Amino acid sequence: MQATGARRLFTPLALAVVGGAFALLALVDKLVGLVQHPLHLATLAYASLTALLALAFFRGIPVEPARLKRLSVYAAFLLLNVLTAAYVLAWRLSADPTPVLLSAELRRGDRLLAEGQTDAAHLVYRAAYGRYPRSFPVLMRMGAINYQVSDFQRAQRYFSQAVEAAPAASRWKALNDLGQTYWKLKRPEEALGLYERAREEGLPPDELTEWHYRMAYASFDARDYDGAITHFQEVARAGGDYGAASYYNLACAQAQKLARMPAGEERRRLVQEAVENLRRAWRSTKNPDDLAALKDGLVGSEEDRDPELQPLRGQPAFNTLLREITGPAA
Repeated sequence: MQATGARRLFTPLALAVVGGAFALLALVDKLVGLVQHPLHLATLAYASLTALLALAFFRGIPVEPARLKRLSVYAAFLLLNVLTAAYVLAWRLSADPTPVLLSAELRRGDRLLAEGQTDAAHLVYRAAYGRYPRSFPVLMRMGAINYQVSDFQRAQRYFSQAVEAAPAASRWKALNDLGQTYWKLKRPEEALGLYERAREEGLPPDELTEWHYRMAYASFDARDYDGAITHFQEVARAGGDYGAASYYNLACAQAQKLARMPAGEERRRLVQEAVENLRRAWRSTKNPDDLAALKDGLVGSEEDRDPELQPLRGQPAFNTLLREITGPAA
């Protein structure tokens, strides 16, 4: 009888020990990052302790030398709610698997970077990478710091790893930054594919204007001028910081498109649209340095003039714009 009782006592004791152990491991993992899956450990703890609760609730489970008492419905419901509340708290704390100690180090690196201490920030991020080479926030910072110093090959490597390590809700960010890195590496077709994937993965609405801007540049470099026109139009309509530049770049894309068009009404219409977009760019540019650069691109010396606008030069509408900018002598 004692042997039988011991065997029957083993199951609830094992569940209690296992559940407590998983809960403790989840807490330690959140602090220092043993396996960097605190939410999974918390889930296992919840499942084990809920199974123990179910064992104590149902009838017909005698345990010797003591009896495992059946809980009342009220007590079982109360304990289940306590366990669920504890699990929800653990879920909120563990939804971001970044260990607490690692987060503190990354924030220190971010402060150094904000103060302009790029090399010091890089050292902090590299030390974090040495300890947590599969951590998404570490990989993203390693990609960003290398991108910032124009080491695009290394940035591409880290952002690629970040895509693989990213939580579902953050994968768009890694894809977007990887796409920008491929564009810097002069691989615009691959950049376009990654930008599209970023949008499919849940790009937030407040990132959409910049996304169109990136898509426009990559489309232009891939010689997809229709795509560049579409995306620059979206950015120009949104206005803001990119508005004036988008009107100018839109005109450049239209100029490149009309260079491949035969004479006709459609070509004349595109010339008028391109010139009008240059006029909008001129009128909406407020910064004196930007205004001077824009003027050089339009009417500067031969080496300063923007070659992408060459298909417009000599067109009556374009000459009219130049006279508006510089006067009749232009």
